[in-house]
Amino acid sequence: MINCYLHTQLLAVQQIGASYICPDNFLCVLNLHVVYQFRMLQNTLVNLWSNIDERTDIVEYSNECYVMLEKCIPKHQSLIEFSAKLDDIYTLPILSHMVIFSVLMYFDTYEVILADVSPGTRLIFFFHMIGSFTHIIFFTYICNGLVEESTNISTASYSGWWMILPMTETGRKIRKDTRIMIMKSMRPCYLSAGGFFPVTLETSTALISSTMSYFTLMRESSIKAAAE
Repeated sequence: MINCYLHTQLLAVQQIGASYICPDNFLCVLNLHVVYQFRMLQNTLVNLWSNIDERTDIVEYSNECYVMLEKCIPKHQSLIEFSAKLDDIYTLPILSHMVIFSVLMYFDTYEVILADVSPGTRLIFFFHMIGSFTHIIFFTYICNGLVEESTNISTASYSGWWMILPMTETGRKIRKDTRIMIMKSMRPCYLSAGGFFPVTLETSTALISSTMSYFTLMRESSIKAAAE
């Protein structure tokens, strides 16, 4: 009977741990996949002009560049669409994630500094606060990579030698398509928290700042209540 009870507890703990960790990990894996796809596209755009000094027929070279550029444009569009779908799916879970960890960090801070608890309990809450803080930093860093790498497409597109190509029909098409890619890249892809704000590294500092503000307010309220 006791063994059955222990097995039931172990199974419950495994399910709770999986539901607590797996969604975040899956989101980070998908996000990293998109980030490195953007980085690979940047590398392709930069290497597009790597051997321009070795080519004598600039018109033929323009045609070859346009063929390669035509392959980059659909990939860029598909990455933007994938990022938008990823944001649509995870925007509410990310918002709940931010709110829950903000509340947890607030209660951890309260238990560590203000609560009248034993040193062992205080130490447990301290390490839980450090773990929550590390998790928030890691999560926002991963999301910040999507903003940076999607924006860097504009730099990779602009840094090429497309401006010195001859003004043939192909040259004009290259200029037009490159300008379109630059303009699209100036609006970065991002993951948002409920559609209210994009999740970046600044989100972690704002979250910690708001948590400390709530804690300060609670501390002042506790001091006033004790004085009365």
